[in-house]
Amino acid sequence: MASAPAWAEEAREAASSQLTTLPRLTGREEGWRFTAPSDLALDGADPEAPGQVAAPAAAGAGPRAARLELVDGQPAAPQGVDVPDGVVVAELGDALAGDAQVVRDRLYGLIGFDDRPGALNAARWDAGTLVYVPRGVEVEQPIETALVATGAHGRVVGRTLVVLEEGARATVIDRCSSADLPGSVQASTAAELYVDDGAELEHLTLIGWGAGVRHHAMVRARTGRDARARSVVLTLGGDVVRVEPTMICAGPGADARALGLYFADGQQHFEHRVVARHEAPQTYSNLLYKGALKDTAHTVFFGNLVVPPGAPGTDAYQTNRNLVLSAGARADTIPFLEIETAEVKCSHAGAVGRVDDEHLFYLASRGVPAAVAKRLIVMGFVQEVLEQVALPELRAEVEAAVEAKLR
Repeated sequence: MASAPAWAEEAREAASSQLTTLPRLTGREEGWRFTAPSDLALDGADPEAPGQVAAPAAAGAGPRAARLELVDGQPAAPQGVDVPDGVVVAELGDALAGDAQVVRDRLYGLIGFDDRPGALNAARWDAGTLVYVPRGVEVEQPIETALVATGAHGRVVGRTLVVLEEGARATVIDRCSSADLPGSVQASTAAELYVDDGAELEHLTLIGWGAGVRHHAMVRARTGRDARARSVVLTLGGDVVRVEPTMICAGPGADARALGLYFADGQQHFEHRVVARHEAPQTYSNLLYKGALKDTAHTVFFGNLVVPPGAPGTDAYQTNRNLVLSAGARADTIPFLEIETAEVKCSHAGAVGRVDDEHLFYLASRGVPAAVAKRLIVMGFVQEVLEQVALPELRAEVEAAVEAKLR
């Protein structure tokens, strides 16, 4: 990371200080009862490196306005930058060194360091991405960052800051990947997404780690008046993964949506804690997460719609559905509501089920082999989320990964 200005060094020091004063997480806290904090190494020094392996081949075949690859969290300049005038795509450490006002105004504003995961990321992030789109500008092609772990370090920490000014539009992809590693690597990522009045942002988080990675991810979006923000989280890889997307409707007419798809196999443990918070009247949110799991995998979904006083006219939904493919797999779904305002429309639904025997019988009676029938049912189950992913190459990539897990 390039030399940072005094204000940034002071923020990092404050975050480091918080790590020494905040109480340690024990796993007995209500918010941590499903995923052991020790699995994510949220305390203590950085873990030892397990040993380096080759980085996976670069993914993402479609056209991009810019690409940025951060191997083991090391800073790198964006490649192939083709963006309209005024748009900034930069490595976040370089943006700090330039003392960009937009960074100083927004960094740590949504994900600060008042809890241990936030403090750890703020104190130790190595590199990251800044995307700034000025008022009224549209970036037609996606901007993509790949955070890659090779096992050369025991911890990989990245950060993303996206700022869309009034009326701007963009798609940003944060991809996480590695080969199977010989030991454990801890990953921490934080994405702060500012979507100002009338702007539109689609942010995709693709978690495709190999074996050995344990990842804590935070995504927080603030959506202004008549703005639209969509978070899409696709979780397929890693040993232990906990993702925390929070969508904040901060202005009247805000539209915030959180979509997620996950498939866990082997002994994988995935937890998604998804929150929509309505802080203004006449706002809309929709949380839709679907998951499949097999072998002895364990998945957890916690969803919460929060409507504090002063947000009448809220229209909010959350749905989580899980398809269990093996007797040893377990899915927990916990939909939740916190409503403190009258004149709202909110609903939640959570379901855990197995492949319907009648569906299998129907397909078998028409000559479809059992394995093919199960694959067709699972692929049909995940389409509700996949069909809302705008980029065809990403849909095809995720479909291939899901099919590989079904073999």
